Amino acid sequence: MAGRIVVFGATGYTGALTARALVAQGARPVLAGRNRTALAALADELGGLEIAYADAEEPRSVRALVERDDVLVTTVGPFLRYGHAAVEAAVDAGAHYLDSTGEPPFIREVFESYGPRATRSALITAFGYDYVPGNLAAGLALDRVGDDGFRVDIGYFVGGGDLWRGLTASSLQSVAGVATARMYTFRGRIHEERRPRVREFQVGGRSRVGLSIGASEHFALPASYPALYEVNVYLGWFGRATRLAARGRVGAFGARAALATLARLARRRSGKSTLTSRIVAVAYDSEGSLLTDVHLSGGDPYEFTAGALSWAACQASRGMVETGAMGPVTAFGLAELEAGCAMAGIARVTG
Repeated sequence: MAGRIVVFGATGYTGALTARALVAQGARPVLAGRNRTALAALADELGGLEIAYADAEEPRSVRALVERDDVLVTTVGPFLRYGHAAVEAAVDAGAHYLDSTGEPPFIREVFESYGPRATRSALITAFGYDYVPGNLAAGLALDRVGDDGFRVDIGYFVGGGDLWRGLTASSLQSVAGVATARMYTFRGRIHEERRPRVREFQVGGRSRVGLSIGASEHFALPASYPALYEVNVYLGWFGRATRLAARGRVGAFGARAALATLARLARRRSGKSTLTSRIVAVAYDSEGSLLTDVHLSGGDPYEFTAGALSWAACQASRGMVETGAMGPVTAFGLAELEAGCAMAGIARVTG
């Protein structure tokens, strides 16, 4: 019997997009959150869906949302502040878990702290624009080169509009919350990074620069590709400020304060987004020679996140083979993941 799908944070921007995407796929999710009036309105709009009250600051209310084999999809962030109640509830209930976080410290917690406890649950964190496309692009590259794939570098880039105006207030708060967090990378094992690194990628015929960041790929890819020794992930959102940020000329307090101010000033997104997405993965052998690269392209990151979450939730509701914390390739398989990402709006392109 298929488990229920519960969307926690259903009246937020990403949560509502995800609920609509689920209904478009034929699912009837339970809509959960703390604003009963807004939940009822969205439920009516989507055809009379079930609603449930839950507040991340009341963990018992979140635990009451799910039973064994249900699928809990949470978009309630910032996750470092509000995310623990949902993953705790899923582990305790034996429910499968998906979230939309892009926060590296929270991703690490899911893999290192919650994963070993999840003997009845599949925990799939960061199942959105951060960081599903990178897992897919790297998986496609590594699948192409086999055991020769020693290192993979992944870059995320956006274009087509004003990124910071395109982010929701919750996303900006998440960025502010990790502005001073210690990052990590993977070289044989997870390592702390004392300071960020910069790398240039060729994307769409021009050079783009990214700043190193902790991501789900560092945990997920080595589990799927045991010959892989090194994983590097770079975020190319900062343009000309990337090298400045890497040199540490913007103080931690100043970065946090500036991002927090942006979060307070951010307006709820409305209308058609003009943001576009480009993701690249580059694989190397143990001598540092380039083996292959894979490029992906798509539209708005929020639309992709909603589509990817809804696709994954429907897949998970039919049952999961593996338990514990895992990446997208392990959870669903490479071919299935590529099809799901294409449905959600991101697909392979030439470099």
